[in-house]
Amino acid sequence: MDPVPPKVIVDIPKFTVMGISRRVHFASEANPDTNVYIRTFKEYFEKKISDTIPNRAIPGRTYCLYYDFQDVQDKSKFTLSILVGELVTKVDQIPEGLDIFEVQDATYVCFKGGPGAIPEAARDTWKKLYLIKLDEWGYKRSYKTEFELYREGQNDIGNMEVELHIGIQQIQN
Repeated sequence: MDPVPPKVIVDIPKFTVMGISRRVHFASEANPDTNVYIRTFKEYFEKKISDTIPNRAIPGRTYCLYYDFQDVQDKSKFTLSILVGELVTKVDQIPEGLDIFEVQDATYVCFKGGPGAIPEAARDTWKKLYLIKLDEWGYKRSYKTEFELYREGQNDIGNMEVELHIGIQQIQN
């Protein structure tokens, strides 16, 4: 069994990511033929979408955002949006086929994973979330924004390191 990951909580100021977005139906993600996450990642890297993003803040640093969570408690209905892209310094144009999302100031619990192939390295990192008890730290998931961060210099989805950030909020007594 994996060891319980260390307690790493960070406050991150708002930032904007531009890239390709898709709506994900959680129940369909187990099937590789219908897995939107895998298809979106492959499209992003194979089509070199990052090269079409204007005003890139840190070229090559890839974000996979998760937001607009719906029906979280019912896994058969659970949906969310993902956006794979890069941090931008400003938005003065949005090329056709791309979207933006502004991540608000938030507190996150962070985990590191990989190196390994995507989606396995990401999936293994997500499993770390379930090894901890956020409530024992005085927090709960906020289900506002969560994201994976892939540092610059990683272009091979067969061998990547990932940093997972889960949005949290303090439990009010």
